[in-house]
Amino acid sequence: MSQKKVTLVYSLKNTFVLKDSLLLKQMGYQVLLIQSAPYSDLVRFFWNRIRELILGFYYITKSEVVFSWFNDYHSTAFIFLAKCFNKPRVLIVGGYDAVSSKKLDYGIFLKNNFRQSLARWNYKNASEIWVVHKSLSVGCISAENQDGTQSGILNFMPDLNTPIREAPTAYDDTFWQREGDKMTNTILTVANIADKRTYERKGIPLFVKLAEVLPNYNFTIAGIQAKPKEFGSLPKNIRLLGTLDREELKREYSKHQFYFQGSQVEGLPNVLCEAMLCECIPLGNGVFGIPDAIGATGYVFEGTKGLASAIEYVEQIKDRVDLGKKARERIKKQYPISRRTQAFENLLNLTEDEN
Repeated sequence: MSQKKVTLVYSLKNTFVLKDSLLLKQMGYQVLLIQSAPYSDLVRFFWNRIRELILGFYYITKSEVVFSWFNDYHSTAFIFLAKCFNKPRVLIVGGYDAVSSKKLDYGIFLKNNFRQSLARWNYKNASEIWVVHKSLSVGCISAENQDGTQSGILNFMPDLNTPIREAPTAYDDTFWQREGDKMTNTILTVANIADKRTYERKGIPLFVKLAEVLPNYNFTIAGIQAKPKEFGSLPKNIRLLGTLDREELKREYSKHQFYFQGSQVEGLPNVLCEAMLCECIPLGNGVFGIPDAIGATGYVFEGTKGLASAIEYVEQIKDRVDLGKKARERIKKQYPISRRTQAFENLLNLTEDEN
């Protein structure tokens, strides 16, 4: 009996894409991966669209289900072909594809253009939409109050009939666990930063302000692809690290006492959950999935206005080692791999029953 297959299409090889691919393989499926990089030049852009149609036709005829991480250009050909062959097609939404932020010049719904039209068509013609956090479906009031960010697929498309399910990403607590001792008075943030928009979106200006007010603490920013001009002159207590692999990230999480997630737009941050599993005390901006991840194990603040209270919190609980352990237990309970596996099984078993 031949191994059953699924198609997984994506634009960037992010951690969550690799995790889903591995999980599906562990469930016994052969995963047909198609990467469609977000090229901006016209030649490579149109070649990608042609390539998607050719590979899509070949892969989809062999697959039980088609998954697309994020809703954008790269999703359209696969949803179209899967619909033609009457195959289930799932859009996995992570953040960009459910927001509109004028301040950040960010989000698929920001500009009323052909790209947005394709995204709307994709949403209407998918079999299911999976969001990593419910706010990407119904919207986040806190984000709108803070900086005017509009969000929520149903707010942009109130007549949408495609079923939307909350299917959070999952985390391997056997790998993500503290190794060694924590260093006191240390605060870490992780973000892949290569431009001004990402610098702002990931809340790095708030992190810098925190470092200025807490000169006796050591701060680390990991994931810098290139030092953008937006950093300017940084306080001496900030250390910059480049892109880290999983083992290097775990070492940084393990030795830092606090983890800071200041994002203005986010779905469910992988790095926050990984850091919490490594017993970092979380500090996070109260938007999208960040407060749900943190719960009562750390501190949730409201943007720039709430930064002063976050500073007070850090000073008050810096000796509370129990909070790091509680943070780990929360992520283990809220976002186990079994929860993600169940989401895949529910869909794939239903597909098998229909066949």
